Amino acid sequence: MAQDFNDKNAGNDATALQHAGGNFRVGRGLVGALEQSVTFETSDPTDFPVYARLGNTANHQELEAMLAALHHGDDAIAFASGMAAANAAYFALLQPGDHVLAQENCYGGIHGFFTSVLSRWGVEVEFAPVETWARRVRPNTRMAHLESITNPFCKPQDVARICHDVKSATQGRVITVCDNTFASPVLCKPLNLGADIVLESATKYLNGHSDVICGALIANKELVETIRNQARLIGGFLNTTSCAMLLRGMRTLGVRMAAHSANGRAFADTMREFKLVRRVHYGDPALERFFPAGFGGMCTVEFDPSVDTVAMLQSSKFIKNVPSLAGTETTATLPWWSTNRMQPDEEKKRLGISLQLVRFSIGLEDVRDIIADVIAASSN
Repeated sequence: MAQDFNDKNAGNDATALQHAGGNFRVGRGLVGALEQSVTFETSDPTDFPVYARLGNTANHQELEAMLAALHHGDDAIAFASGMAAANAAYFALLQPGDHVLAQENCYGGIHGFFTSVLSRWGVEVEFAPVETWARRVRPNTRMAHLESITNPFCKPQDVARICHDVKSATQGRVITVCDNTFASPVLCKPLNLGADIVLESATKYLNGHSDVICGALIANKELVETIRNQARLIGGFLNTTSCAMLLRGMRTLGVRMAAHSANGRAFADTMREFKLVRRVHYGDPALERFFPAGFGGMCTVEFDPSVDTVAMLQSSKFIKNVPSLAGTETTATLPWWSTNRMQPDEEKKRLGISLQLVRFSIGLEDVRDIIADVIAASSN
C-alpha cells in the first residue's frame, strides 16, 4: 500500500507529484487503473464508488488527494472545467442579496459569469482594485475573488496582504477565493497565504499538454463538502478518463514549471530591451518571497503602435494564436479579442487593454528561437 500523502505536511512537491493519492489505486499498479464503469454494485449505498457522475471513483480520489497535498489543503474536487469549478463554488456559497468583491482586472470568463449570471440571481459583484477592498466591504459582503497572477496582465499579487486586509475588515466573515491558474501550486500556494479556496483551471499548467479541459477547487473539509454536496445536484464533475490524463500531466509539473519560469524570465528580460516594445508585464521583485520558484511562463507585452500585432502573430514561425495557454508549446493571444472580448470597449481601454497588448504563454522550446521569432515577426 502506498503511503498516504493527502495531508498538509505532504513534504516536497516533487515527491508528492509522484506519490500523493497512490493509496486510492485499484490493485498494485504503478499507475492507477482507469475505472471505465459508470456505476458500481454495492451492498451499502453510502459506500464509494457508487456512480461515476458523483465524482467518487478511485481515479477521482487519487487526483483529488494529489491536488490537496500540493496545495496543503484538506480536500479537493475535480471539475469538467475551470468555469465549472467556479460556478460550483459561487452557487454553493452565495445567496441572493450577497455582495462580492472582485479583482478589477480579472479573467474575462469570470467577469462574464459575475456580470451575466450571478447578477440575475440577485448577487451584486463590485469590481475594484484589491488595494481598496478593505474600505469597500459591506455588512453583506460574503466573498472576495482575486488571482495570484492576474489575467491578462500577468501581475503577481501579494495574496497574504490582500486576504489579511479584507478578513480584518470583516472580522473574518468574507470567504476569499484565489484563482491560481497562472501560478500552479508549484509557484504559489494561496491556502498558505490566507486564502480560503483555491481555484485552478487545471486545463492550463496542471495538465500542461493542451489536451484536457478540467478544473479544481481546494479548501478545508467543511467548504469542500458544502460545495461537493451541491455539485452532485448540478453536475460538472470531471470524467474518469480525464482524471487519469490530468494525473499523468501533473507528474511532470515540477520540472515543467522550472523550465517555464526560466524561459519566461529570459523572454521578458529580452522584450524589455526590444525597441518595438513599450512595456512588459512579468514578475515583481518585491514579491519574489511569495513566488520563490519563479513567476512561470505567462508574459504580457505591450507593443509600439507601429506594430500590427494581428499580422505579427499570423507571420510567426513557432507561436500559435490561441485563446488557451500553459502547454509545452509557446502560444499567444490578443486579450482584446479573446479573454476580454465580452467587456465593453471603453472598459477595456480604461483597464489598459488594447490591440497592442499580447499575452504570451512561453513554452518549453529553446527560448532563443521564440525571442527571435517575435523580433522578426514584429519587425516586418
